[in-house]
Amino acid sequence: MKQENQSQLFHYTPEAFLERLCERLGARSLSALGRVVGLSPSVLSKVRRRRLAISSEILLKIHDATDIPVRELRRWMGDMRPYFSRVELARVRA
Repeated sequence: MKQENQSQLFHYTPEAFLERLCERLGARSLSALGRVVGLSPSVLSKVRRRRLAISSEILLKIHDATDIPVRELRRWMGDMRPYFSRVELARVRA
């Protein structure tokens, strides 16, 4: 794996994620963003202050409300880990 990719694996930035999401959706505040994606402003504030991690439930709510692919949302979060299905792993081991 390239060294630049390794540094991206651990570059979790919820602030940048929320800012990018606001820009993409045209929301001017966390309250407006919350109304668009169906999350309370307090949850979004906790995410921004890193008191609450961006869970799969939060990602799916955002995906359902915006149709932005989950893979792209994860990339915006700074999560660059590759994921493989069990079928692909079974073929490699066989």
